[in-house]
This record gives sequence, structure tokens and C-alpha cells, in this order.
Amino acid sequence: MTKTSFLGRKHSKESNEKNRLSHLGRKYSKEHREAISKALKGKNYGRIGENHPRWIKDRTKLVKRQERNDSAYYAWRREVWLRDNFKCKIANPDCLGKIVAHHILPWSKFPELRYQINNGITLCQAHHPRKRAEEKRLSPYFQKIISGEIVSVSKE
Repeated sequence: MTKTSFLGRKHSKESNEKNRLSHLGRKYSKEHREAISKALKGKNYGRIGENHPRWIKDRTKLVKRQERNDSAYYAWRREVWLRDNFKCKIANPDCLGKIVAHHILPWSKFPELRYQINNGITLCQAHHPRKRAEEKRLSPYFQKIISGEIVSVSKE
């Protein structure tokens, strides 16, 4: 493969216009059109709508909206933050950055507890569990904090 001296450069406006005019009205043979079509199909050309592999024929199965964008979720989060005074409940020198309202018992496994204030805890991003295994391990600890058995882990 040879490198061209034009690599990284742009055509001038006059050059672009010349190229555009030279291609106007050009008629391609059927074989050439089929070759172009075949080349473009490999790049998902024409795979929109019903031709797309993930197209859902039964339109009733479409997700209407995400529940985490619901006003009830925002209200739950605000109530959790208010209860915890907008501070991380672990509260140690590692706390920094944005706070998040964390579900103690998972959102997906306990839909009936999604909007229960006692199923939430305010944590900073540094203390928010990153993995499901870590979340499961810390869940009993978070429940003790919320119930008042552990007041704070502050070193102050």
C-alpha cells in the first residue's frame, strides 16, 4: 500500500465543485449498481426499520419509559437525601464528590421496595458499591446504619 502525498489534506472548494459536476448525470450499469449495493450491505446499509436484525414486530413490547426517570424515583431520592442531611452516611475523610441515593436491597430484585425510604442510603461516589458482590456484602451493614444501630463511621 502506497501513501499518497494528499493524506490529511482537504480538497479546495473549486476542486470539490469540479468533482461534483463531473459526476452529475452519470449512468451506472446494472452490474456496477449491484456491486455498490453489495459493498454497502456489509456496512449495515439498508438495515433500518423492519430490515434491522433487532426489529420488534410486536410494538406493544417496546419500553415506554425508564422507571428511573420517573417522578416517584426523584421524590424517593430526595427524601433519602433529606433524611441523611445530604451527606454520605459512611462519612470519613475519603468522602468527596457527588452524593448518590443507593438502594440497599436491589432495584431489580425487590420492586415492592423501590420507593421505600428505608431501602435507601446516601453515599458519596467513593463509597458507592461498584460491583454486585460488593453490594451484597455491604447490604446488611447499610441496613444497620439506617436502623440506627450504627450511628456513623466518622473518625472525627
